[in-house]
Amino acid sequence: MKHKSLAPWATGLACLVLVLSGTTAAQANLAGTPFDAADGNLVLDDETSDWFNVGVDCTPTLEMGCGVDKQTGQTDDSFGNGTKEDTAVPSVIDGSIPNNKSDLTRFYAKLRPESDGKVFAYLAWERVQEPTGTTNMDFEFNISTTLSNGVTPVRTAGDVLIKYDLSQGGTVPTLGYHLWVTTGVGRDVCEASNSVPCWGKVKPLKDNFEGSINTVSVVDPIAPDDPRRLSARTFGEAAINLTDSGIIPAGTCKGFSTAYLKSRSSDSFTAAVKDFIAPQPLGFSQCGRIDVVKQDDASPASALQGAVFTLYNDLAPVGTALGKEDTATPQTCTTGADGKCSFIDVDNGNYWVVETTTPAGHVTADPQQAILGTGGTVTLTFIDPRDFKVVVLVCKEADNSLYSSKVKVDGVEKYSLAAAPSGLTAAQLCGLEGAAYDDKGLGVHPAEVNIPQ
Repeated sequence: MKHKSLAPWATGLACLVLVLSGTTAAQANLAGTPFDAADGNLVLDDETSDWFNVGVDCTPTLEMGCGVDKQTGQTDDSFGNGTKEDTAVPSVIDGSIPNNKSDLTRFYAKLRPESDGKVFAYLAWERVQEPTGTTNMDFEFNISTTLSNGVTPVRTAGDVLIKYDLSQGGTVPTLGYHLWVTTGVGRDVCEASNSVPCWGKVKPLKDNFEGSINTVSVVDPIAPDDPRRLSARTFGEAAINLTDSGIIPAGTCKGFSTAYLKSRSSDSFTAAVKDFIAPQPLGFSQCGRIDVVKQDDASPASALQGAVFTLYNDLAPVGTALGKEDTATPQTCTTGADGKCSFIDVDNGNYWVVETTTPAGHVTADPQQAILGTGGTVTLTFIDPRDFKVVVLVCKEADNSLYSSKVKVDGVEKYSLAAAPSGLTAAQLCGLEGAAYDDKGLGVHPAEVNIPQ
């Protein structure tokens, strides 16, 4: 299957890698979720939620939270040229993954809030062969949808790496999480690298997870190609409480745009990274988003490029008008050629969107209020009236010379030109056609200028 293109997504998160201690299929589900990640299968047994009904789809037109690898062999791609976890831009090559434990076939990733509002991550992987030694899988969650190498996203501070390790063919997974860090001294902040950017030091999850792999053959009923039978130890899963673990703290705006799976050659964090399945959209965000549309007042309206907007906190008294009590946030957006820009990853709350730089030749639009609820999007259209310039010339017809005279437009008095500017002559200016009126004597001549839509 060809890799799908990344879908835009409003949503940003902190970058991390999760550590999961062992659980067994005999244990109860992770507190706060009905999903069973401790039974090592994909179907409903005695619980109410498993992969069969969690809401992932692998069909080409509906693919959501499911990644399917390219066929094993010369058409399969992988990471190469010594790519490791800390390699900021992984090198993608073709045809180097043999049919072995590192050869991935499919992954599932689902983020969703449960009944108490806490957010859980559900993860699963599938591979070609049962392992004979140490197995290492890594789920990478990225904020950005901009591609670094044509396939995987550019890493940004706040991205997350969840590593899923099985030692020497074992059946109890160990997980841990790392955050992608871009500042600091390498030896102090990095797991393995001597310099930033890098994956930060591993962080534990304590009691906020469960996980298992299949110890017997199981069926994957998720389309397409269903049902598919998976031999022992070729399927692994995990459930993680992202809220209580601090990955997405309660009341904060965090989310990931895409996720992808990769395999590593050993349990060493500095080992080479092998096969991967291209990133897939997650379709999840608890973050607010404000879309700005910038137009002029023409009919039909024209998009305006280069307008800069700043996001302000709307503090008490809320909703009256932008006041001295309202404070500017660091977030700005600048409209492109389509007249649009967006504030993404905005916490729920009350805001003002203020035009702080106006395109030349236009009048600044008034601020507008934006109220964001959970995961909501607000679209605001700002209309900048066009500016026009009225130039009045008074000419003495006898010799086509300029005659400076008092002019009043909209109550403002100015004087017309007394001499031609450099590069022009008075005769050239006085010879202009258009709204030209002759045979006027000294005195007042009332005028009206009507600038139409």
